[in-house]
Amino acid sequence: MPTEIFPYLGAFIVGFGKAGFASGISLLQAPLIAYAVPARTAIGLVMPLLVLADFLAIGAFWKKWDFSRVRWPLIGCVPGIGLGMLFVNVVSDVLLRRSLGILALFLTGLLLIRDVWYPAKTYNPSWWQGALVGMFAGFCSTVAHAAGPIMALFLIAQKLDKRTFVATSALFFLVTNLLKLPVFVATGLVDLEILKTAARLAPMVPLGIFVGWLLNRAIPQKYFVYVVYVLLVIAGLDLAFR
Repeated sequence: MPTEIFPYLGAFIVGFGKAGFASGISLLQAPLIAYAVPARTAIGLVMPLLVLADFLAIGAFWKKWDFSRVRWPLIGCVPGIGLGMLFVNVVSDVLLRRSLGILALFLTGLLLIRDVWYPAKTYNPSWWQGALVGMFAGFCSTVAHAAGPIMALFLIAQKLDKRTFVATSALFFLVTNLLKLPVFVATGLVDLEILKTAARLAPMVPLGIFVGWLLNRAIPQKYFVYVVYVLLVIAGLDLAFR
C-alpha cells in the first residue's frame, strides 16, 4: 500500500472516531499520518483536522450533549493545557504513552467488573473529580493528542445514552482543541503549509463523520458500550506495548 494513502486514512479516522464511538480508535490518526510525514508534522497536521471534526460532530449530534457532564472537566483542562505546554519537551513520549495505556486498561477493567457485579451502578463524579479528569485530559491532549480514552472512560462510566456520549465528548474536545490551537500556531506546529495539507485531507473528515454517524444509529445501546470497551482495550494495549 503506498504511504501517500495513510494521511487520508488518518483523516477519515479523525472524523469516524468523533461521530462513531468517541474513544480509543482516534489514537490511530497521528500514527497513520506519521507513516508519510515526520512525526512533528503529523501532530500539527492532526490539529486543524480535529477542530473541523469537532464542529461537524457537534452539527451531526446537535443539542444532544449534556454540558453539565463536562463543565468541571473543561475548567480543569485549562491548567492541564498549560502544564502540557511546559512539559511537552520534557516528558518522555514513551513514558507518557505507556502510562496512558496501562491506565486505560486498568480503568476499562474496573468498568467491566462494575458492569458484571454492579450493573445498575452509575458513576456520579464530584466537581473536583471532574476538574482533575479535565486537567489530566488537557495535559495528555496537549502533549500527545491522547485524551480520547480518558474522557471516554469518564463519560461511559456515567451511563450516558450513546448519542449523548458522542455529542458531549465532541463538545469537550471542541473547546479543548480551540484552546490549544493558538498555542500550536505560536510554537510553529501549525503553519500555512500545514493548513494547506490539511485542506487536501479535509474531505475525508466529513466522510468519516457520516460513516460514524450511521454506525452510531445502527448499533444498539447495549452493544455500543462494549464496542467502546473493545476499542479502549485495543488503544490501551497499543499505547502500553507499542
